[in-house]
Parts: sequence; C-alpha cells; structure tokens
Amino acid sequence: MNEDAKKIMEEGWKARENLEFEKAEKLLNQAMALFEKNDDWFNVTEALNHLAYTEKLKAVHHNLKGMEYAKKSERIAKEHFTKKVLILRALMSLANSSGLFEQALKWGYECLEEFSKPLPRSDILSHIATFQLRTGKLSEAEKVINEAESLMEQHFDEENEPHRSIWKSKILATKGLILYNKDDIKGARKYLKEALDIAEKQDLKTRVAEIKAMMELFK
Repeated sequence: MNEDAKKIMEEGWKARENLEFEKAEKLLNQAMALFEKNDDWFNVTEALNHLAYTEKLKAVHHNLKGMEYAKKSERIAKEHFTKKVLILRALMSLANSSGLFEQALKWGYECLEEFSKPLPRSDILSHIATFQLRTGKLSEAEKVINEAESLMEQHFDEENEPHRSIWKSKILATKGLILYNKDDIKGARKYLKEALDIAEKQDLKTRVAEIKAMMELFK
C-alpha cells in the first residue's frame, strides 16, 4: 500500500514540475490520505512539503505572468506617451514578490518622483523602506519610514477611506518590522498591533493577512 502511495506522490510532484497544478494537488492529497491511513507520518509530512512547494511554484508562475502584463503595459505607455506611475507601481510590487529587491527599489524611486500628493508619497516611501530593509540598509530604511509616518500623520485627513487606512496600516506594519530588526520587540509589537487594528476596522482582508504573518515572528 505504501509503495502505491509513494508512486502517486511521485506522480504528483512530477505534475507540479510540469506546471499541472490541479493534477499535482489531487495526486498529492490522494497520496497523503493513504499515508495517514497507514500511520506513515513521515510520508504525510513529505506530501505536505510537496503541496507547499506546489503553492510556491504557483506563486512564482503567476508572478511571472503578472510581470508579462506589466511589461506590456509599459511598452504601450511608451508608445502612446501615457502616464507610467501606476505601471511603475505594479512593476515595483511584482519585483518585490519575486525577491528582486534592488530592482524593486529602483522602480520605487522612479515611482516616488511621479507623486506630488503627501499620502501617496508616504505609501511609496513605506515600500522603499521595505526594499531597503530587504537589501540590508536598516538605518536608511528607518529614516525613510519615519518620513513616511510623518507625512501620514500630517496629511491623514486629506484622503478618503479605504486608501488612507490601507496606506497607514502598511506604514505602521513596516515600521514594526524595522523595529523588530533593531531588536526593539516591544516597539515592533506596538506598531503591528496598531496596524492590525486599523486593517480589521476597515476590513482590509489582504492587509490583515500580511500583518498577522508578520506577527508570527514574535511567537
């Protein structure tokens, strides 16, 4: 029975590598159920690991597809002389998701030049601070996030919901992450708690999930 389950698991991870995600998930879950039935807990964990890698590969695949769309958008903007600011924002976000933080930082600086209003600038600054942190520039990241926080505090009433809460919760969460990297755990918890409160109050589901993932650092 276990040999059959192992064969099914192998077929599952091979389907994953062929980008046949639905087939992979079906086979891996089938194998896992057989392993559980036989109390083979080691291979239960192996099946779960393969499912985890499947989700990772799906994310990579979808991110690359997103980059294709953004690059096409960029080409159209150049050809027809339209504004690039939202394209730069998309490219920045996709580079971040791919772990290309230096490239994300480059697009972040370009994006910042396109914004004049204080709160949109504060949002881009919070992203820049994140990329700086990811590239080991902790002191620079702290200066930038403090600038973002100051702009947010001074101009919060100039924007409407949900944008201002989306931006503010991002700034506070980023500040919390920076404080965590400075070993200021108490300060980090305070900022993340405030960010979570804002996100939950406005029912910002994506932001709530992001902040809760950060808070896992403290467990």
